[in-house]
Amino acid sequence: MMTSKDEGKGLIKVYWNDIRHRVEKIEPTFSKIVDELCPDESYPLFLAYYPYGAIKGDTVSTLFPNTSDGYYRLTDTDTPKDILNHLGYSVNSAPFALLLDKNVELFVDLKNEHMTIPRILYTPGSFFPFARILSRKSNRTYAPNSALTMTSGARSIFMLPNIGCATNHVNLQKDFNVQNPPAKLLYEHWNIFKEIVHADAIKSDWQSCMLYFSQIWLDKIHSDKAWIKLKSYLHELAWQYYEFQRSNFYYDLSFSIIQKKRNLKPNPYLADTAKHLITIALGAAPGYIPANNNDSLPKDILQRVFVESYGLKKYLPTILQPSHYNFEYDKYPIYYSLQHPSTHMFSPKSINAASTLSEMRELERITRIFTEELAKSDSMCANTIISLASKNIEFKYYHNKIDPHRITRSSSEIIKHDDRFNHHNNPYKAADAKFACDAPFVRGCISIKVKT
Repeated sequence: MMTSKDEGKGLIKVYWNDIRHRVEKIEPTFSKIVDELCPDESYPLFLAYYPYGAIKGDTVSTLFPNTSDGYYRLTDTDTPKDILNHLGYSVNSAPFALLLDKNVELFVDLKNEHMTIPRILYTPGSFFPFARILSRKSNRTYAPNSALTMTSGARSIFMLPNIGCATNHVNLQKDFNVQNPPAKLLYEHWNIFKEIVHADAIKSDWQSCMLYFSQIWLDKIHSDKAWIKLKSYLHELAWQYYEFQRSNFYYDLSFSIIQKKRNLKPNPYLADTAKHLITIALGAAPGYIPANNNDSLPKDILQRVFVESYGLKKYLPTILQPSHYNFEYDKYPIYYSLQHPSTHMFSPKSINAASTLSEMRELERITRIFTEELAKSDSMCANTIISLASKNIEFKYYHNKIDPHRITRSSSEIIKHDDRFNHHNNPYKAADAKFACDAPFVRGCISIKVKT
């Protein structure tokens, strides 16, 4: 189940000198602080490799990879004693970790609703979890441990054009032994992607890599004065990480005051969506972007397979993935869709079933009022990041049907404003393939971007 030889597989016991060069590349400040402490071989660490789509942790506990492509929990009877001694502190949660390679997604899986809610997309250099590891000992537990799941790579991904054709799907079954039926929902795309990537005909080497910290590291961080600099650094990271959550009370209060001031009595579902759009603009919740590299999934493999095997000829093989927006730096927009909701609140829709087009118009009005008020100098949130974002962010609304009120734009225009959808440098496309402007996701799509 465990080895001391790093062959890029399973769980490997290592020490700081073995791994410091990899850490230094992605987290130089942390690496420098640890170098000053000179941890020897009494401070073990554990590398864990997870192939694409592997469940790193579910609502029960963390899953550790073994050398035979399987997984085990700390509660399993055959778990090595060495692992229990060093990582047993995480038996009912997750060990403190640093992501070294590729991205992983933390999400809520609502199986009965056939949807996932992406919570965080971790990138190399990310530490987690903070809540249970760095908090002072207390009889009170605030952070739930039975809501979130983590996968290697992105889980909340999907092909923009339809890939549910039974005739074309037969090719995937023949070429890659795909057992899942044709996808009817975006939620089902990941299962098919994962089967393709793991097929014998592919032999993908895509995998994420975690560095787990043993019990003695945490003991030293908590109690040894010589480690106070490292403890302070990690607490500073945690403080930054929870900054939005700490201020969320004031944001919610501001939204309530705005609704009362402007006599705004919106559909609760659309009001929650408007708040979520602003949260995405702040980077506090993920939106969606076109995948343009292999950091979150084996994009190149999947696009090639869907063009050459599945036979995706009419449309470009655009894959959308979750991502966090940084309005101070990001050049390209981030997206949200009413057809693929992922808000963190679940106010029911109005009983009067409105068309998506009319919902888009109402959503535009609510979001515009919120941002107008938040941007004012006398706003409760004046001089905060949410006020700055409200002044500088623009929301554009897209639908494939003509809007007589001219609030929404044609979804065919998205490709004009975001060349990531063009695939001009992508060899995996049919000769006459075009942007899937009639795909469900863009029939009620909102782009979020800094004003130009």
